[in-house]
Amino acid sequence: MEVDEDNRSDFEKEEEEEDDSVSDLLRDRFRLSAISIAESEAKRSGMEISPPIVACIADLAFKYIGQLAKDLELFAHHAGRKSVTMTDVIVSAHRN
Repeated sequence: MEVDEDNRSDFEKEEEEEDDSVSDLLRDRFRLSAISIAESEAKRSGMEISPPIVACIADLAFKYIGQLAKDLELFAHHAGRKSVTMTDVIVSAHRN
């Protein structure tokens, strides 16, 4: 097993690339779902929504969810747990 100058093995690099591809896939799926929901709601309301606005909403929602996940993890860790509970979600909702 080769180790390069930054002390990461080939296996670790492959794992990181796989994690990045999974993150990209999740982001893309989330974005498509958010776009679909925004377009459906606009149509239901008899409104039009421009594609750049829909893309912006999808990106903001993805960033919000990422921050929420980090907050929930921190709340659970602070409480000495390894898993997130509904209490963590409620505390996060009160915080925001």
